[in-house]
Amino acid sequence: MAALKGAFLSFGAGLLGALPNVVVFQFNPAEVTRNPSLPIPPSACSGSGASDALQQPCQPGESISFKLNIDATEQLAEGNPIAAASGILPTLSALELLMTPASSMLIDLGSLLGGDEPGPYEFPPAKLPTVLFFWGPFRILPVAITSLSINETEYDILLNPVRASVYVSLQVLVPTQLAGDTLANGAYKYSQGVKEVMAALNLANAVEFGVSAALSFG
Repeated sequence: MAALKGAFLSFGAGLLGALPNVVVFQFNPAEVTRNPSLPIPPSACSGSGASDALQQPCQPGESISFKLNIDATEQLAEGNPIAAASGILPTLSALELLMTPASSMLIDLGSLLGGDEPGPYEFPPAKLPTVLFFWGPFRILPVAITSLSINETEYDILLNPVRASVYVSLQVLVPTQLAGDTLANGAYKYSQGVKEVMAALNLANAVEFGVSAALSFG
């Protein structure tokens, strides 16, 4: 069975008016750094009376970072016309547009096909597209890409990059940040449900490893 590839999936991204933006990782990252964190760290005792240090305003957040390697060498050797004309610019551009509000797109397929132009007061506030980070069937997370650091290391004769490393930083979004976004909320709840099931499996493992005896105070 071939290994799954990680990916970013962005629906309603505004590409040519309606197309989704899908970036499948050419090479899976060798390492992924995850940093779950509380919205508000428990406060120290202030001497002002009893307080609930465990109370939180919303779900825990999580930041994720990893490095992607992108290389057109194989495609160039196979005579891929897109790689020959533009190197890895299509992939880099798709990654960068994951950070661009749809309202900022300059090319609108509807306009090109003769659709109605928006009126002077019909432009909505800028809003980032919904981005899902696919990291296997058990982790499909709604994220905001907070930064990309692109290190281009090789170019063709037209100065198109043909090899690069991209350092990606993500912030997982929680339901209180996803008002009205059914797709993103569904992805979060699915992944959270899987996490709870996995934690239950860990409890079963703990019992098998004899944790009951280890925690016995008799």
